[in-house]
Amino acid sequence: MKKVYDGDVGYEIRGFSDPLFNRQPLRRNDSDMKLEIPNGDLEHGKRVYTSSCATCHELDSDQYLGPAMRTVYLRRIGSQKKFNNYGLDLRSKRMFWTRQKLWEFLLNPEKLFPDTNMQLDGIQDNKTLASLIDYMQYLTVYTTSPPSNRKTPIF
Repeated sequence: MKKVYDGDVGYEIRGFSDPLFNRQPLRRNDSDMKLEIPNGDLEHGKRVYTSSCATCHELDSDQYLGPAMRTVYLRRIGSQKKFNNYGLDLRSKRMFWTRQKLWEFLLNPEKLFPDTNMQLDGIQDNKTLASLIDYMQYLTVYTTSPPSNRKTPIF
């Protein structure tokens, strides 16, 4: 799988009214459909990211404590080359950060990857978790396009 930008595949952020998010994906991924993730709120997701995640994860640059998060959605797990503090089990996986994988990981990081270095007990509130995932998906879709195709972010 290669890095994809908005326009190459269909994206969806549930609960968001922009027509770009209502397109059908080019491929159906049955493994990503097992879990129904509730609608999230982008504003709430941004607040959660700023208050809880931004301490260790900047949007655009890797820190010692955590990799950059702007392009985390649909990125291969453990693939940031400049960040070398991944646990062994994250680097060895050949999976991608889909909505389902983000949900499972943020719900209980040590259950999905026992060797993770991330210090998070998990987010137990479904609305907060869905909002954070929607915000991370929004960042990838709307703020990582090539300059010629750049979309206007809503934030």
